[in-house]
Amino acid sequence: MNIYEHTYIAAPEANKKDLENIEKKIEEILVKSSGKICIVEDWGLRNLAYPIKKNNKGHYRNLYLEGDNKTIKAIEEFEKFNNKIIKYLSIKIKKLPKDKSELAIENN
Repeated sequence: MNIYEHTYIAAPEANKKDLENIEKKIEEILVKSSGKICIVEDWGLRNLAYPIKKNNKGHYRNLYLEGDNKTIKAIEEFEKFNNKIIKYLSIKIKKLPKDKSELAIENN
């Protein structure tokens, strides 16, 4: 299994329940292919560098996932058609980070 850093930005009107539903769906996709969510970081509501889909703010969530390439493509396909998600990015990494990111520390 590969390790991925997956960040998505949810629309500013998304509430906690919407974010939980998104993560449940991501977890369902991962479980089907024997992957898992290793670390979840909530970076909070932040200003965007430029407007995306007429939004100037967004809820940032960063996930460290264990899975294969097909699983990540399935997650991105789900996010592509979810109207609460305005942007997403997945990056393959070599190992899990030991410390929390600066944005996660700053938000807590």
